[in-house]
Amino acid sequence: MNASEHMLEIPEVTQDWSTDQCLELMLDLECFELPICNEGRLIGKVGLEDCILNSKTTVESMVEANILQVYVNTHLFDVMRLFRDGKSDLAAVVDLEDNCLGIITKTMVLNKLSHSISVEQDGAIILLEMASSQYSSSEIAQIVEGENAQILGLWLEQIPDSGRIRASVKVNTNSAERIISSLLRFKYEVITSFGDEDYKERVERRYQAFIKYLDI
Repeated sequence: MNASEHMLEIPEVTQDWSTDQCLELMLDLECFELPICNEGRLIGKVGLEDCILNSKTTVESMVEANILQVYVNTHLFDVMRLFRDGKSDLAAVVDLEDNCLGIITKTMVLNKLSHSISVEQDGAIILLEMASSQYSSSEIAQIVEGENAQILGLWLEQIPDSGRIRASVKVNTNSAERIISSLLRFKYEVITSFGDEDYKERVERRYQAFIKYLDI
């Protein structure tokens, strides 16, 4: 799941391209900027707005150097982080010699990640909270596997100014009651769970018991 496997190869855009040519390619790619190259090497970018405002000319004077770029072996998770930090929706994909091989967009990455097994396969999601020093992915995996289940996905979120983290654990079963009980035995704080059929059944049983109590 690295950038080279999911990038889009595009024609080499050079400084002598006209703004009209760049606009046409941006429209085809549904993007707002293009990487500019010189003999294959990445030198910058040109944006949609500049091309619109300066029609019928070349883009040589409009090239900006601050284009987001990722190496071919960059994992898609890291690409997504770079998109967030760089506040851009497109990155040039380059090799170790800074030769531009293509582009990758935020939409392309999101589409790929949305089709990963951790998203597509059915299963319960358990939301945990713990001190940062307590977190151990191997221990959580052992607890889940000890209940004859497997982890499909694990997402972490730092809780600001607390020294604690929140972990969303997706497992390959919709019956997570025993997993939750085991996590509680190991002193993990279980906030809630989603898609847990055992939890739904417990709630339904308690609701029916409460209704019977009111009928007495």
